[in-house]
Amino acid sequence: MSQISGLLRTARPRQWVKNLLVFLPLLFAVDLVWSPGDLATLLPYAPRLAVLFASFCALSSAVYVMNDVADREADRHHPTKRRRPVASGVLPVWLAVAGIVVLAAGGMFGLLAISGQFGWLLAIGAVYLLVNVGYSLALKRVALVDVMLVAGGYVLRAVAGAVAVGAAPSPWLYAVTAAGALFIVVGRRYAEARLAGADPDAQRATLQHYGPPLGGQLLILSATAALVSYTLYAVEADNLPDNNTMLLTVPLVIFGLFRYLYLLNHSRDAESPEILMLRDPPLLVAIVAWIVVAGAVLVIN
Repeated sequence: MSQISGLLRTARPRQWVKNLLVFLPLLFAVDLVWSPGDLATLLPYAPRLAVLFASFCALSSAVYVMNDVADREADRHHPTKRRRPVASGVLPVWLAVAGIVVLAAGGMFGLLAISGQFGWLLAIGAVYLLVNVGYSLALKRVALVDVMLVAGGYVLRAVAGAVAVGAAPSPWLYAVTAAGALFIVVGRRYAEARLAGADPDAQRATLQHYGPPLGGQLLILSATAALVSYTLYAVEADNLPDNNTMLLTVPLVIFGLFRYLYLLNHSRDAESPEILMLRDPPLLVAIVAWIVVAGAVLVIN
């Protein structure tokens, strides 16, 4: 039972919140494939997106288990990661590898089960797995390439969501998702470097590069790109209200970025974005407020 529990922990269920990105294209497709004035138009997309979400949960869990197997020696030098099941020896490597196979196969089968554009979804799932295999085996040791590949996984989730609902991927979908993902991934590396102590390379091969000054510069650039791309989306997107009321959400995005930057520099949980987003009340309020305000803008207009 301890081994099964260890496999479940290694699959990182709390990280599944990242896979909610598959629902993001619905926001960008408002008034294109659904109408805020008739929420029943969302119903045809619910089953497909639910299966897509579950499929990416399985695929991402396979990747997390694979990373823990590949990083088990380095994790033993980390103050908290050394307690991970694979690094600590609770989860045998053979069982972890079996879990990788089952999770990856289950995720790909879920993509196959979705009707319609399933061929493209399978291709996206295959690319997601191949990118992460390359990352785990070699590319995570190449500074800058590593963060771009991880951010690319976020973009692939969003593109898969667009394919599942039959919407042509918006350029704003790419721009906002990519910039936001880079901000989160660079922020995590920056926080890891801050908390790593005197020997960051023992924990991650590229970690020494993401402390000051380069890490801080990359963080500022990615935060600026995220803010600018979202602001341009709020103004320029053709399917948003003509009176530019979506700009009301921009102050909430600014506060969210500022609060996240503050936490990256002060929180002990800064290495885990999902913990920061769910456990910090001001940041959580900003996220909920953004959902409420954006929803109100779309429905009222």
